[in-house]
Amino acid sequence: MSARPMQILDASALRRSAWAAELDPAYWYPVEYDANLRPGQVIEIKCRHATLALFRARDGRLGAVEDRCAHRQVKLSAGRVEDCRISCRYHGWSYDLDGRLAAVPHELFGWSFPAVRLRSYPVSVRYGMIWVFFGNPRLADARPLPRLPELEGPDPWAHVLMDFTVQAHPAAVVNNIMDSTHVAALHRTFRTRTLIYGKVTDCQVKGDTVTVSHDIRLDPSGLLRWLLNPLKTGRQDACYEYPYLWVAVGSVYKLWNFMLPLDSRTTRVFMLSCADRVKIPFTPFRAPAALVRPSLGLARRFLVRPLFAEDVWSFEAEQKGYDNSAGTPSMDLHPAIRPCYELTIRKWQEHLAGR
Repeated sequence: MSARPMQILDASALRRSAWAAELDPAYWYPVEYDANLRPGQVIEIKCRHATLALFRARDGRLGAVEDRCAHRQVKLSAGRVEDCRISCRYHGWSYDLDGRLAAVPHELFGWSFPAVRLRSYPVSVRYGMIWVFFGNPRLADARPLPRLPELEGPDPWAHVLMDFTVQAHPAAVVNNIMDSTHVAALHRTFRTRTLIYGKVTDCQVKGDTVTVSHDIRLDPSGLLRWLLNPLKTGRQDACYEYPYLWVAVGSVYKLWNFMLPLDSRTTRVFMLSCADRVKIPFTPFRAPAALVRPSLGLARRFLVRPLFAEDVWSFEAEQKGYDNSAGTPSMDLHPAIRPCYELTIRKWQEHLAGR
């Protein structure tokens, strides 16, 4: 194949449009760990899509309503949970799980009871995370919560859940996940060397997904080979399944990334790292059930978190590079980057057109 002219590689216009776009709110987004919200507790969730009061009723049910009292607009997240209602700290007006005003604990001064309903959001729990649907609630069933086949069924994979808050637009996260050519240069220590990458074997765009495939093998000089059983295949697939990201490695490991935009330059990333057949570290033996959790704890501390910390550096470094030189040419060689930009732009335009 003949080389393409360099001017065709300039992705500057697409890059600027992708950075200007946001993620469509009409999807399910994780907002907090399920374990962090106890019955009777309320917390503020502030993100690019909305600011809401997330609370757990005394009976365990979840509510997510806009974070304001209809009376004086005081934040409900500063209030308290009473049975199955969220009550304002200031005058005690209380709202049910659907955002309807349920009680005013003082005189109405001759007025009829206010017919008030705050905006509420569909909320659910899955895989240890609380998810909120920020778009039109009628679309929530048409765009169901993501299902992770690795964690379903009678023999779910072992997994580690963690999160990072990064000073970067979601586009920087997508670029890192979808373009694995960074691995050899960025991940160079014993703890973070993982895979040796061969050629890109495929890159496909289907509907709202972009998938790129690589030839891979375990790096013999890295820690991962001592924690993970041998790869079943020599293939890695990375997928931008809008607005989610996943990487499947050798049919034995899968990483899911769920992005929650906090503002135009800050993103909270929930990372779910899944592995089939966890080994007892530094042995060839599969960890029995009693040792899976301790083995995962070691993997999280010595491999997963240091590896992702380097990726976080790359997210933020690319964001700074974009902010400092947004108007300069951006030469991108990887075949997945352009279609990922195009997907991000198209989905945001579709959202704006449907408002």
